[in-house]
Order: sequence, then structure tokens, then C-alpha cells
Amino acid sequence: MLTTDDGCRLWTETRGTGPSVVLVHGGPGWWDVFQDLELPGFTLHRWDQRGAGRSDRTGPYTLARSVADLATVCGPEPTMILGHSWGAALALQYVQQHPEQVQKLVLVSSVGFDGPPPNYREEVAKLLAETPEDDPWIARISTGFADRSTALDHAHHLNTPRFEPNRDGADELLAELKALPDRAGDCARIDVPTLLVHGGADLRPPSVTDRLLAALPNAERVVLDGVGHYPWVEDPDAFTQVVRAFLS
Repeated sequence: MLTTDDGCRLWTETRGTGPSVVLVHGGPGWWDVFQDLELPGFTLHRWDQRGAGRSDRTGPYTLARSVADLATVCGPEPTMILGHSWGAALALQYVQQHPEQVQKLVLVSSVGFDGPPPNYREEVAKLLAETPEDDPWIARISTGFADRSTALDHAHHLNTPRFEPNRDGADELLAELKALPDRAGDCARIDVPTLLVHGGADLRPPSVTDRLLAALPNAERVVLDGVGHYPWVEDPDAFTQVVRAFLS
């Protein structure tokens, strides 16, 4: 456990050898689901964000506090960061405030500046209607996978161990993120080498990152065909290959 400057204990796990990569999970209000992510040649630092999973369930749930927590996990030395979904947004907030501390940045399944497309909720509802699962949380997570024959198995695996999502904390963070006045302008000042990785079959398609890609001055995007919102789960070989090549 790491303890922040305001006394919140954050669950962490470190594995591997080599240059450090801090993993920032999605949500918000969820917990780390990178248990199967492999990046040979790198040291991976997993953690549960404040109020989620194995970390203390205590506020405040603000962007400033989340950035400070990530700074605690990253430590004093420059590192590389990989953020997924909401974690990509948090990583962007962090690098804006600590550009000298980030060597490279990987944004996986980012939802860009505007969030999902207009038909997103309709598409999710269609999949949920066809999903034989009693647990609404597991069913909801399963909609993030392109292959419906394995979607529920993946969703159950990602939620083992299973914790209670922090919905109140999530709402507070997402509302604050949405209210930021000029995210594109802020990102235009990020000169850190950045890779966007997106699943071609994600219900939040690659096009949601078009404006983000255009705003970042030193970024590239790779789209992995046939996978959804969790590309390291559905196509681990391709994901590992593109991310390792970029980080190396």
C-alpha cells in the first residue's frame, strides 16, 4: 500500500523488470483490470485509484486529487504512463501538470474530448438485451468486447476479484472533467511522445479520438481490427507488439 499526503492508502502491485510503466485503469470508480497485460522488458506498476477496489474508499473525488494520487504512484523519477479509457483522460491531466515527469504516454481506448458517439447508449442497450447475465455490472462490462461468444467470460475475469463500483465518486470526476473549458488547447501544449491505441470494433470508435489526435502535437494512432474496448484482452499479441515498439 502507498499512502498519499492526505492519508489515503492506495493498493499497488509491481511486476516485471526494465523501465517503469505506470498503468492507469479506467472507470472512474472501477479498479485495476490489467492483471493479464504483459509487456516483457518493462516494470509494470498497477494500482487501484482512490475510492475503488482495494484502495481506501475516501474522497475527495476531484481531478486535482486524482492527479496528486497518480504523482504518488509515479514517484520522483520520470516514467512512462499507460492509461485506459478514463485512465487516459487522467493521464492527460497528469502530463499537463508534470510534463517533465513523463517520458512517453500511451492512451488506450480513449473517448477523446466528447465522449461516446450519439448512438452509443442505443448500441449498448441492444447488446444488453441479448446478454444472458443476471449481474447488471458484468453484463455492462461485457458490452466492451467485440467477440460476443467470449464477452461474458472476459467480463467475469476482469471482475475477479469483484468489488463494488464507486458510482458517486465516478459521477463527481466525470462532471468535473466535462466542465473543463479548453481540453483541446491544454493538450496542444503536451509535447510528450504519445501513442493512441484503439479497437476497431469498440462501440466508442476510433473516430472519437480524431480531435484529440489533432490536438496533440507529438502523437500517432494505431487501430487494432476486430477488438473492442479492451484490446490487450482480445488481441494481446498485437497490443503487446505495438505498445512495446513504441515504448522501446
